[in-house]
Amino acid sequence: MAPAVKLLFDSLDALLVELRDRKLDVVRVSPAVAIETSVQASGAPRLVSRVLVTAALDEASWVEWRYRVGLAVVEPGRSEFQLPPWLREQQDRALAEVARRVDEAGFQIREGILTHDQGVMDTFRL
Repeated sequence: MAPAVKLLFDSLDALLVELRDRKLDVVRVSPAVAIETSVQASGAPRLVSRVLVTAALDEASWVEWRYRVGLAVVEPGRSEFQLPPWLREQQDRALAEVARRVDEAGFQIREGILTHDQGVMDTFRL
């Protein structure tokens, strides 16, 4: 079996052109939240909100575009992580705008993301 391959795009338009050229019509659009740490945040964990667009090219390959909506520092001492209301609103608006653009380009939209079996991405709503 060939190794899994992911093609990354730096713009939604470029991804949609690639899919149209390959005559694919199903695109997955999903909100995603990940926890990351960085030197810029002094190592404090941050919630990063994104909108992901993925589509299968074949059984082992897929395309992906990520839109970073925003981030928030995790409040210390909390046992659970909560997306702040302002960031949730931004994510909902971004998700609606991306879905609108994909729909207007003539693609069928499905929820979820495509990832390799070793890939990890939290796609739950907080």
